[in-house]
Amino acid sequence: MTVFARVAATRSFSAAARELGISQATASKHVQMLENWLGTRLLNRTTRQVGLTEAGRDFYTQATRILEDMETARLAGQNMSRLRGTLRVTIPGGFGSTRLAAGLLEFMQGNLELAISVTVADRPMDMVEEAYDLAIRAWHRAPDDPGLVIQLLMPLRRVTCAAPAYVEAHGAPARPGELSRMNCLTDSQDCGSVWRLAGPEGEMEVAVSGRFQTNNAMLRRTAALAGAGILLIPEMMVEDDLASGRLVRLLPDYTASELRLDAVALAHRAAAPKVRQCIAFLAARLRDR
Repeated sequence: MTVFARVAATRSFSAAARELGISQATASKHVQMLENWLGTRLLNRTTRQVGLTEAGRDFYTQATRILEDMETARLAGQNMSRLRGTLRVTIPGGFGSTRLAAGLLEFMQGNLELAISVTVADRPMDMVEEAYDLAIRAWHRAPDDPGLVIQLLMPLRRVTCAAPAYVEAHGAPARPGELSRMNCLTDSQDCGSVWRLAGPEGEMEVAVSGRFQTNNAMLRRTAALAGAGILLIPEMMVEDDLASGRLVRLLPDYTASELRLDAVALAHRAAAPKVRQCIAFLAARLRDR
């Protein structure tokens, strides 16, 4: 089961064999024995990659939970404050250079036997197939999924801003409605971009567009710094730019709708000490700062 889990996570018999210190032939034999025992194929094998079958996905979920339970039982008589192994985390693009990354590094430095592997990606990640212990997500609303344990790390206040050069050339909007006639830097994954802002007139929705789109928030920030348009972004990602004057706040009387930054774990992994303690550490660190 351990061999199968590593093959499924790495999508490679050779990589799993290297991690486990066995031969590729032995790894293949273990998985074949497991498939024979179950009476079904778990993996689709090609010359380029290995993927999970539908039965394999279901069994991988169960196997991972069993292996986590076995590891928890093994550590029951040991000092549980000593975290070991590797914590696999995925975070959205843009947060790698913020307090979130600093918090992960601080957590690792406080647990000398723990390694952390961080994948930065703006696309939704398959936590089961890609074997992530923890995902950090920025979104408007957390999904209602009983298979996930979701904990709020912090609300994300967003700001509307632009480079001084853009304001000098095009002026600053006085009201949200004026954004629809200006060049806005939008998310390519947000079809029909709509920005929601609340002010003296109440909450309003503004359809925005622009010549530059990207799904990466830090690339939108780079475009804003170059004077390419108006940016709506979590404040924590541009704190230094606002403090230095590289970007200036716009629409000071209006507040953009907040996002939430959540820690997400599969329900059967959320109780694992390394996951539980990392979530608690990040929540406390972000709350205090």
